[in-house]
Amino acid sequence: MVCQRMEVKSDASFVCIDCSDLLCPSCVKHHTASKLLCDHEIRPVEEVISDLKSLKTFKNKCTEHKSKELELFCNDHETPCCSMCVSIYHRKCEKVVAIEDAATKFLASNKADDLRNELKLVDCDVKAIISNLDRQAGKLKSQFNDKQKELEDSLNDLVTKICNLKDKRKSELLKHYNEAKDDIDVLKLCFENIDKKIENEQQILEICVTEASETQIMLEVQKVKNNLNGHKFFISSQSIDIKEYNLVVKKTPDISRNLEKAFEVILEHSKSQITPKSCNTDILAVNRFGNIQSNWQSKGVDAICFGVSKDIKLHGFLSYGCADGRSICKVSATLKDDTKELIVISKNLDSKEAESGLLKIVFPKPVILSNNKKYHVVVDMEGPKYQYGKQGKSTITQNGIVFNFEKSQFTKLPTDTTIGQIPGLLFSVT
Repeated sequence: MVCQRMEVKSDASFVCIDCSDLLCPSCVKHHTASKLLCDHEIRPVEEVISDLKSLKTFKNKCTEHKSKELELFCNDHETPCCSMCVSIYHRKCEKVVAIEDAATKFLASNKADDLRNELKLVDCDVKAIISNLDRQAGKLKSQFNDKQKELEDSLNDLVTKICNLKDKRKSELLKHYNEAKDDIDVLKLCFENIDKKIENEQQILEICVTEASETQIMLEVQKVKNNLNGHKFFISSQSIDIKEYNLVVKKTPDISRNLEKAFEVILEHSKSQITPKSCNTDILAVNRFGNIQSNWQSKGVDAICFGVSKDIKLHGFLSYGCADGRSICKVSATLKDDTKELIVISKNLDSKEAESGLLKIVFPKPVILSNNKKYHVVVDMEGPKYQYGKQGKSTITQNGIVFNFEKSQFTKLPTDTTIGQIPGLLFSVT
């Protein structure tokens, strides 16, 4: 394991339980010297690895009232709390429940799986940015070598006049190269640190999901979710500043009269074309029904067939919740074309989370759909009776994409273009 701070690599022999961060002995000294971090629990790496179940992040202790157990959960503020917290901060809250009940409901909502998938997407973005920076560093090095030779060849022809200028321009070139290289290395180091944090969070989350209690899973997921927001903010803010560097030597036409300006070395840069996918919020929705009714039977398979006028990325689809507006129901869904399955997913849907009667079922990763094919969304819904849509349309234009719906050969229930389930699709334009 490696600690990377202040552009120096060293062996990480300690871990901060509160930060979920790997530390070398030097970083431990700075960590404990900080007023904000001095009360954090720091343990040797080998001790943590051998006893993961004793991590502080898996303990149900209140961070403010350290002697109190986290026994309750405030749904109004979406935070775990001890009895002291409730009496002080949550006296007027109406939705305080036992933490075990909150954890059971939390696990039924698939939020842990969603977070794991989102972590993977963010990690892919970080790795893509690191790869982009590596490419830039290689390109910059190649340019440096090429331009250095160009300078060398040109200036050797005028060696009697430009011996001093030669050293000056080479120094400028090296300075620009080092500035750009330093910028790339520093930014790359930042993203590598984020990458290592994500890998550490993934490791802890995987162990938590497989070995910890429901409450512990919920607490850890909340912590990782907070860290994830920080990762995404960092990516969004830093990716804007990523530049494409180019080393350029400006040749002077009349070298004899403009010797002082000959072969001026400058550093050009432009905005990078890389776009973090995990921070992209341009996911659109198309809804094919005009209104919502209740009491659709839940035993059987519903399906709808559709085609698109342009290639799109399908991120998921819309679903209705249970007719009572309260129950949690399970939906198993398959996206397929006429010959093969493209993606299979199962979700537990909390009907209380519906917006305008609709729930979102998001795929682990988007699927690219072509404009010359037909696709089918097939769902098998378990639970009490569902809501359903009426006054459906067979053709809808959304953001320049024409969606054509028709009855699917895979449906066993009355779902078609005018009535039924699968009210809409979640997509983005490629």
